[in-house]
Amino acid sequence: MKPWILVIGLFLPLILQAQTSWQTLGEGTARWGLFKLYDATLSAPSGIRADSLLADDTPLKLTLCYTRRLTAENFIDGANHVLDKQPMSEALRDAVEQLHQAYRPVEKGDCYVLQHIPEQGTRLMLNQQTLITITEPEFKAVYFGIWLGDDPLSNTLKANLLENL
Repeated sequence: MKPWILVIGLFLPLILQAQTSWQTLGEGTARWGLFKLYDATLSAPSGIRADSLLADDTPLKLTLCYTRRLTAENFIDGANHVLDKQPMSEALRDAVEQLHQAYRPVEKGDCYVLQHIPEQGTRLMLNQQTLITITEPEFKAVYFGIWLGDDPLSNTLKANLLENL
């Protein structure tokens, strides 16, 4: 194999990601009772339509920056509050479990990013470090659905995240 082919193969995903021009669709704050948990920002390329938001061929990025310490179990419990209500294939349940195993605890100021790039999958990053990439088809709709689906964690947060769409 020619060395330049290997270099292109290694850096092409980073180049494609850099070419995505992200625009903020909306921002909001998640609370649990009186406690502020995180600030959320939803971003996508310009021209995105609401009906294609959760489609696998649409790039999407959700940034969650925390205002307090949380454990990995806190994230899993919150996600399962929504996910347990959804019918899922075994493959999707396995993908969710893989992502849940990648969660790490956070401190005040840490940021998780859930980013979907078509044909590359959905990445979970903590403070700009990739923890896992899930390539299972339809995973994006399931996991972003926690915030953007028909029965989200918070209808108020969902409305704020979609305010410019």
